[in-house]
Amino acid sequence: MASLILSTACRPLRGFALIVVGLALYGLGAAPTPAAWAQLTEEAQLLTAAVEQIRDHGLAVPRSSRKIAEDLLRAYAHSLDDYSDYLTAREYAAFLESTSSDYFGVEMDMQQRDGTLRLYPFKRGLAEKSGIAPGDELVAVNGSPVYGKSVYVVGAMIRGAEGATVQLTIRTGQAIPRSLTLRRQRAHYQSVVWKAAGAGHFIQITRFAKDTAAQLRRILEGGGNDGRPILLDLRGNQGGSLISARECAELFVRPGTVLFQLRDRDTTQKIEAEQPQLAAGRLTLLQDNDTASAAEAFIAALTADKRALSVGAATYGKGLAQRFLPLPDGSALLLTYAEILTPEGVAFHQRGLAPGLRLPEELARQDFSKESSITALFDFITTNQD
Repeated sequence: MASLILSTACRPLRGFALIVVGLALYGLGAAPTPAAWAQLTEEAQLLTAAVEQIRDHGLAVPRSSRKIAEDLLRAYAHSLDDYSDYLTAREYAAFLESTSSDYFGVEMDMQQRDGTLRLYPFKRGLAEKSGIAPGDELVAVNGSPVYGKSVYVVGAMIRGAEGATVQLTIRTGQAIPRSLTLRRQRAHYQSVVWKAAGAGHFIQITRFAKDTAAQLRRILEGGGNDGRPILLDLRGNQGGSLISARECAELFVRPGTVLFQLRDRDTTQKIEAEQPQLAAGRLTLLQDNDTASAAEAFIAALTADKRALSVGAATYGKGLAQRFLPLPDGSALLLTYAEILTPEGVAFHQRGLAPGLRLPEELARQDFSKESSITALFDFITTNQD
Protein backbone atom coordinates (compact mmCIF):
# COMPACT_ATOMS: atom_id res chain seq x y z
CA MET A 1 0.00 0.00 0.00
CA ALA A 2 2.86 2.39 0.69
CA SER A 3 3.81 2.24 -2.99
CA LEU A 4 0.61 4.11 -3.83
CA ILE A 5 2.06 7.22 -2.24
CA LEU A 6 5.10 7.18 -4.48
CA SER A 7 3.09 6.47 -7.64
CA THR A 8 1.14 9.73 -7.45
CA ALA A 9 1.85 12.69 -9.68
CA CYS A 10 3.83 14.32 -6.86
CA ARG A 11 7.03 12.36 -7.29
CA PRO A 12 9.32 15.29 -6.34
CA LEU A 13 7.70 15.22 -2.90
CA ARG A 14 8.24 11.53 -2.21
CA GLY A 15 10.62 12.37 0.65
CA PHE A 16 7.92 14.43 2.33
CA ALA A 17 5.39 11.64 1.91
CA LEU A 18 7.73 9.14 3.46
CA ILE A 19 8.30 11.43 6.46
CA VAL A 20 4.53 11.79 6.94
CA VAL A 21 3.97 8.03 6.79
CA GLY A 22 6.91 7.38 9.11
CA LEU A 23 5.60 9.81 11.72
CA ALA A 24 2.11 8.40 11.48
CA LEU A 25 3.36 4.85 11.92
CA TYR A 26 5.42 5.90 14.94
CA GLY A 27 2.34 7.49 16.47
CA LEU A 28 0.37 4.24 16.08
CA GLY A 29 2.96 2.43 18.19
CA ALA A 30 2.21 -0.91 16.46
CA ALA A 31 1.95 -2.46 13.00
CA PRO A 32 -1.01 -0.79 11.24
CA THR A 33 -4.04 -2.74 10.09
CA PRO A 34 -5.05 -2.65 6.40
CA ALA A 35 -7.67 -0.03 7.27
CA ALA A 36 -5.05 2.06 9.06
CA TRP A 37 -2.73 1.75 6.08
CA ALA A 38 -5.49 3.03 3.81
CA GLN A 39 -6.09 6.00 6.11
CA LEU A 40 -2.37 6.78 6.28
CA THR A 41 -2.12 6.64 2.51
CA GLU A 42 -5.04 9.03 2.11
CA GLU A 43 -3.64 11.49 4.67
CA ALA A 44 -0.15 11.39 3.18
CA GLN A 45 -1.54 11.99 -0.31
CA LEU A 46 -3.53 14.96 0.99
CA LEU A 47 -0.45 16.54 2.59
CA THR A 48 1.68 15.82 -0.46
CA ALA A 49 -0.88 17.43 -2.77
CA ALA A 50 -1.12 20.47 -0.48
CA VAL A 51 2.65 20.93 -0.48
CA GLU A 52 2.67 20.71 -4.27
CA GLN A 53 0.00 23.42 -4.52
CA ILE A 54 1.97 25.69 -2.16
CA ARG A 55 5.14 25.12 -4.18
CA ASP A 56 3.52 25.69 -7.57
CA HIS A 57 0.98 28.45 -6.91
CA GLY A 58 1.90 30.39 -3.76
CA LEU A 59 2.92 34.01 -4.25
CA ALA A 60 5.92 33.50 -1.99
CA VAL A 61 7.93 30.76 -3.65
CA PRO A 62 9.33 28.36 -1.01
CA ARG A 63 13.01 27.48 -1.22
CA SER A 64 12.21 23.79 -1.44
CA SER A 65 9.63 21.15 -0.65
CA ARG A 66 11.86 20.07 2.23
CA LYS A 67 11.57 23.56 3.75
CA ILE A 68 7.78 23.26 3.62
CA ALA A 69 7.94 19.84 5.28
CA GLU A 70 10.26 21.16 8.01
CA ASP A 71 7.98 24.13 8.69
CA LEU A 72 4.94 21.84 8.90
CA LEU A 73 6.65 19.49 11.32
CA ARG A 74 7.84 22.38 13.49
CA ALA A 75 4.41 24.03 13.51
CA TYR A 76 2.72 20.77 14.48
CA ALA A 77 5.22 20.10 17.27
CA HIS A 78 4.69 23.62 18.63
CA SER A 79 0.94 23.05 18.64
CA LEU A 80 1.28 20.09 21.02
CA ASP A 81 2.70 22.00 23.99
CA ASP A 82 5.22 24.68 24.89
CA TYR A 83 8.20 22.29 24.81
CA SER A 84 7.80 19.98 21.81
CA ASP A 85 9.78 20.98 18.72
CA TYR A 86 11.38 19.87 15.47
CA LEU A 87 15.08 20.34 14.71
CA THR A 88 16.60 20.08 11.27
CA ALA A 89 19.59 17.80 10.76
CA ARG A 90 21.95 20.75 11.13
CA GLU A 91 20.20 22.02 14.26
CA TYR A 92 20.14 18.57 15.85
CA ALA A 93 23.83 17.99 15.14
CA ALA A 94 24.64 21.32 16.80
CA PHE A 95 22.59 20.32 19.84
CA LEU A 96 24.41 17.00 20.19
CA GLU A 97 27.72 18.86 20.23
CA SER A 98 26.47 20.95 23.14
CA THR A 99 25.49 18.10 25.47
CA SER A 100 28.97 17.88 26.98
CA SER A 101 29.98 20.12 29.88
CA ASP A 102 32.95 21.20 27.72
CA TYR A 103 31.95 23.69 25.04
CA PHE A 104 32.71 27.12 23.58
CA GLY A 105 30.04 29.47 24.82
CA VAL A 106 29.25 32.28 27.23
CA GLU A 107 28.31 30.26 30.34
CA MET A 108 24.57 30.59 30.79
CA ASP A 109 21.39 28.55 30.68
CA MET A 110 18.15 29.38 28.86
CA GLN A 111 14.51 28.63 29.56
CA GLN A 112 11.56 29.09 27.21
CA ARG A 113 8.76 30.92 29.00
CA ASP A 114 5.58 32.36 27.51
CA GLY A 115 7.08 32.62 24.04
CA THR A 116 10.29 34.30 25.21
CA LEU A 117 13.75 33.02 26.07
CA ARG A 118 14.93 33.81 29.58
CA LEU A 119 18.62 33.76 30.51
CA TYR A 120 20.15 32.31 33.67
CA PRO A 121 23.90 32.95 33.82
CA PHE A 122 26.18 30.50 35.59
CA LYS A 123 27.61 31.70 38.86
CA ARG A 124 30.90 33.55 38.36
CA GLY A 125 30.69 32.81 34.62
CA LEU A 126 31.25 35.03 31.60
CA ALA A 127 27.58 35.94 31.12
CA GLU A 128 27.17 36.97 34.75
CA LYS A 129 30.39 39.00 34.67
CA SER A 130 29.12 40.75 31.52
CA GLY A 131 26.03 42.03 33.34
CA ILE A 132 23.40 39.46 32.37
CA ALA A 133 21.00 38.87 35.27
CA PRO A 134 18.76 35.84 35.95
CA GLY A 135 15.48 36.23 34.08
CA ASP A 136 16.76 38.66 31.44
CA GLU A 137 15.07 38.18 28.07
CA LEU A 138 17.12 37.27 25.03
CA VAL A 139 15.87 39.26 22.03
CA ALA A 140 18.42 38.50 19.30
CA VAL A 141 21.72 36.76 18.55
CA ASN A 142 24.04 38.55 16.15
CA GLY A 143 21.10 40.71 15.09
CA SER A 144 18.84 37.74 14.30
CA PRO A 145 15.59 37.71 16.35
CA VAL A 146 15.09 34.57 18.45
CA TYR A 147 11.34 34.83 19.02
CA GLY A 148 9.70 31.47 18.35
CA LYS A 149 12.99 29.58 18.12
CA SER A 150 13.73 26.67 20.45
CA VAL A 151 16.38 26.88 23.14
CA TYR A 152 18.33 24.19 21.29
CA VAL A 153 18.47 26.17 18.05
CA VAL A 154 19.34 29.41 19.83
CA GLY A 155 21.99 27.61 21.87
CA ALA A 156 23.65 26.52 18.64
CA MET A 157 23.55 30.13 17.42
CA ILE A 158 25.33 31.33 20.56
CA ARG A 159 28.03 28.66 20.64
CA GLY A 160 30.87 28.70 18.18
CA ALA A 161 34.61 28.86 17.65
CA GLU A 162 36.72 29.58 20.73
CA GLY A 163 37.78 33.22 20.84
CA ALA A 164 35.14 34.38 18.35
CA THR A 165 32.62 36.98 19.47
CA VAL A 166 28.84 36.76 19.66
CA GLN A 167 26.47 39.69 20.06
CA LEU A 168 23.48 39.21 22.37
CA THR A 169 20.58 41.63 22.50
CA ILE A 170 18.88 41.38 25.88
CA ARG A 171 16.12 43.11 27.78
CA THR A 172 15.89 43.50 31.57
CA GLY A 173 12.28 43.90 32.65
CA GLN A 174 10.57 46.53 30.51
CA ALA A 175 13.77 48.43 29.75
CA ILE A 176 14.97 49.20 26.23
CA PRO A 177 16.95 46.24 24.81
CA ARG A 178 20.72 46.56 24.94
CA SER A 179 23.46 44.70 23.10
CA LEU A 180 26.45 42.95 24.63
CA THR A 181 29.39 41.49 22.75
CA LEU A 182 30.94 38.47 24.44
CA ARG A 183 33.96 36.42 23.43
CA ARG A 184 33.33 32.69 23.45
CA GLN A 185 35.64 30.77 25.73
CA ARG A 186 36.39 27.22 26.71
CA ALA A 187 34.62 26.30 29.91
CA HIS A 188 34.25 23.20 31.98
CA TYR A 189 31.03 23.87 33.77
CA GLN A 190 30.90 22.92 37.44
CA SER A 191 27.23 22.33 38.16
CA VAL A 192 27.88 21.70 41.88
CA VAL A 193 29.50 24.22 44.24
CA TRP A 194 30.43 23.31 47.83
CA LYS A 195 31.48 25.38 50.81
CA ALA A 196 31.86 24.04 54.35
CA ALA A 197 30.85 26.31 57.23
CA GLY A 198 30.67 25.89 60.97
CA ALA A 199 26.88 25.65 60.91
CA GLY A 200 26.85 23.09 58.11
CA HIS A 201 27.60 22.44 54.45
CA PHE A 202 26.39 24.70 51.64
CA ILE A 203 25.99 22.85 48.34
CA GLN A 204 24.58 24.59 45.27
CA ILE A 205 23.35 22.61 42.26
CA THR A 206 22.91 25.05 39.38
CA ARG A 207 21.61 22.47 36.88
CA PHE A 208 21.49 18.70 36.44
CA ALA A 209 24.08 17.89 33.80
CA LYS A 210 25.33 14.43 32.91
CA ASP A 211 28.22 14.59 35.40
CA THR A 212 26.38 16.39 38.24
CA ALA A 213 25.83 13.21 40.26
CA ALA A 214 29.54 12.36 40.03
CA GLN A 215 30.46 15.87 41.20
CA LEU A 216 28.00 15.65 44.11
CA ARG A 217 29.25 12.21 45.10
CA ARG A 218 32.85 13.43 45.22
CA ILE A 219 31.82 16.27 47.53
CA LEU A 220 29.91 13.99 49.89
CA GLU A 221 32.74 11.48 49.98
CA GLY A 222 35.36 14.19 50.38
CA GLY A 223 34.08 15.85 53.55
CA GLY A 224 30.57 17.06 52.77
CA ASN A 225 28.97 14.22 54.70
CA ASP A 226 30.40 14.50 58.20
CA GLY A 227 27.12 14.60 60.09
CA ARG A 228 26.64 18.35 59.99
CA PRO A 229 23.45 19.73 58.32
CA ILE A 230 23.49 20.07 54.53
CA LEU A 231 21.87 23.03 52.79
CA LEU A 232 21.20 22.23 49.11
CA ASP A 233 20.56 25.36 47.06
CA LEU A 234 18.36 24.81 43.99
CA ARG A 235 17.35 28.44 43.46
CA GLY A 236 17.43 29.30 39.78
CA ASN A 237 18.04 25.67 38.79
CA GLN A 238 16.23 25.27 35.47
CA GLY A 239 16.40 21.47 35.52
CA GLY A 240 18.39 19.63 32.89
CA SER A 241 18.65 15.85 32.81
CA LEU A 242 15.94 13.94 34.65
CA ILE A 243 18.30 10.95 34.79
CA SER A 244 20.91 13.10 36.52
CA ALA A 245 18.32 14.39 39.01
CA ARG A 246 17.41 10.81 39.84
CA GLU A 247 21.06 9.83 40.34
CA CYS A 248 21.55 12.79 42.69
CA ALA A 249 18.42 12.01 44.70
CA GLU A 250 19.57 8.42 45.16
CA LEU A 251 22.52 9.66 47.21
CA PHE A 252 20.15 10.80 49.97
CA VAL A 253 17.48 8.07 50.22
CA ARG A 254 17.29 4.34 50.85
CA PRO A 255 17.12 1.93 47.89
CA GLY A 256 13.52 1.17 46.98
CA THR A 257 12.30 4.67 47.82
CA VAL A 258 9.90 6.02 45.18
CA LEU A 259 11.54 9.15 43.77
CA PHE A 260 8.85 10.28 41.34
CA GLN A 261 6.40 8.86 38.83
CA LEU A 262 6.20 9.14 35.05
CA ARG A 263 2.78 9.03 33.41
CA ASP A 264 2.76 8.44 29.65
CA ARG A 265 -0.21 7.88 27.35
CA ASP A 266 -0.70 4.27 28.52
CA THR A 267 0.82 3.68 31.95
CA THR A 268 2.21 5.27 35.09
CA GLN A 269 5.65 4.09 36.18
CA LYS A 270 7.15 4.51 39.63
CA ILE A 271 10.84 5.45 39.50
CA GLU A 272 12.64 4.02 42.54
CA ALA A 273 16.09 4.57 44.01
CA GLU A 274 18.46 1.73 43.16
CA GLN A 275 21.84 2.86 44.49
CA PRO A 276 23.02 2.72 48.14
CA GLN A 277 22.30 5.79 50.25
CA LEU A 278 25.38 7.92 50.90
CA ALA A 279 24.20 10.82 53.09
CA ALA A 280 21.72 10.46 55.94
CA GLY A 281 22.09 13.71 57.90
CA ARG A 282 19.79 16.71 58.18
CA LEU A 283 18.93 18.04 54.72
CA THR A 284 17.36 21.40 53.78
CA LEU A 285 16.45 22.34 50.20
CA LEU A 286 16.31 25.94 48.97
CA GLN A 287 13.86 26.63 46.13
CA ASP A 288 12.41 29.67 44.35
CA ASN A 289 10.12 30.63 41.46
CA ASP A 290 12.87 29.79 38.95
CA THR A 291 13.41 26.22 40.20
CA ALA A 292 12.00 24.05 37.42
CA SER A 293 11.67 20.69 35.71
CA ALA A 294 14.23 18.07 36.83
CA ALA A 295 15.03 20.22 39.88
CA GLU A 296 11.38 20.00 40.90
CA ALA A 297 11.47 16.22 40.51
CA PHE A 298 14.56 16.17 42.75
CA ILE A 299 12.76 18.21 45.42
CA ALA A 300 9.65 16.03 45.21
CA ALA A 301 11.80 12.92 45.66
CA LEU A 302 13.46 14.18 48.84
CA THR A 303 10.49 15.83 50.53
CA ALA A 304 7.90 13.09 50.03
CA ASP A 305 8.86 11.00 53.06
CA LYS A 306 10.10 13.98 55.11
CA ARG A 307 13.69 13.11 54.20
CA ALA A 308 14.30 16.82 53.56
CA LEU A 309 12.64 20.13 54.34
CA SER A 310 12.11 22.52 51.41
CA VAL A 311 12.20 26.24 52.14
CA GLY A 312 11.81 29.35 50.02
CA ALA A 313 9.03 30.06 47.50
CA ALA A 314 6.85 27.99 45.17
CA THR A 315 8.69 26.46 42.21
CA TYR A 316 8.02 27.25 38.53
CA GLY A 317 5.88 24.25 37.65
CA LYS A 318 7.33 22.43 34.62
CA GLY A 319 6.33 18.83 35.07
CA LEU A 320 6.67 17.48 31.54
CA ALA A 321 9.47 15.24 30.26
CA GLN A 322 10.78 15.40 26.69
CA ARG A 323 12.99 13.18 24.59
CA PHE A 324 14.57 13.47 21.17
CA LEU A 325 13.36 11.07 18.47
CA PRO A 326 15.87 11.04 15.58
CA LEU A 327 14.50 10.79 12.04
CA PRO A 328 16.18 9.03 9.07
CA ASP A 329 17.53 12.23 7.49
CA GLY A 330 19.39 13.27 10.65
CA SER A 331 16.72 15.65 11.89
CA ALA A 332 14.82 14.99 15.12
CA LEU A 333 11.55 15.55 16.88
CA LEU A 334 11.60 16.72 20.49
CA LEU A 335 8.38 15.35 21.96
CA THR A 336 6.82 15.40 25.38
CA TYR A 337 6.43 11.74 26.26
CA ALA A 338 5.40 11.82 29.93
CA GLU A 339 4.19 13.95 32.80
CA ILE A 340 6.31 13.97 35.94
CA LEU A 341 4.39 13.29 39.15
CA THR A 342 5.44 13.41 42.78
CA PRO A 343 6.03 10.06 44.55
CA GLU A 344 2.41 10.24 45.74
CA GLY A 345 1.21 10.66 42.15
CA VAL A 346 0.40 14.39 42.33
CA ALA A 347 0.89 16.54 39.22
CA PHE A 348 2.80 19.80 39.60
CA HIS A 349 2.94 21.01 36.00
CA GLN A 350 1.75 24.66 35.80
CA ARG A 351 1.23 24.52 39.58
CA GLY A 352 4.67 24.27 41.06
CA LEU A 353 5.70 22.80 44.40
CA ALA A 354 4.97 24.76 47.55
CA PRO A 355 7.85 24.90 50.04
CA GLY A 356 7.55 23.16 53.38
CA LEU A 357 8.39 26.52 54.95
CA ARG A 358 8.06 29.84 53.15
CA LEU A 359 10.93 32.26 53.74
CA PRO A 360 10.70 36.04 54.05
CA GLU A 361 11.89 37.61 50.79
CA GLU A 362 14.92 39.21 52.41
CA LEU A 363 16.10 35.88 53.83
CA ALA A 364 15.23 33.97 50.64
CA ARG A 365 17.64 36.11 48.59
CA GLN A 366 20.61 35.71 50.90
CA ASP A 367 23.99 34.39 49.80
CA PHE A 368 24.04 31.20 51.83
CA SER A 369 27.67 30.50 51.10
CA LYS A 370 28.25 32.91 54.01
CA GLU A 371 28.39 31.49 57.53
CA SER A 372 26.13 34.20 58.97
CA SER A 373 23.41 33.53 56.38
CA ILE A 374 23.37 29.78 57.02
CA THR A 375 23.12 30.40 60.76
CA ALA A 376 20.25 32.88 60.25
CA LEU A 377 18.41 30.38 58.03
CA PHE A 378 18.71 27.50 60.49
CA ASP A 379 17.61 29.79 63.33
CA PHE A 380 14.55 30.84 61.32
CA ILE A 381 13.68 27.20 60.57
CA THR A 382 14.03 26.19 64.22
CA THR A 383 11.79 29.06 65.32
CA ASN A 384 9.07 28.70 62.68
CA GLN A 385 8.90 25.01 61.79
CA ASP A 386 5.85 23.18 63.10
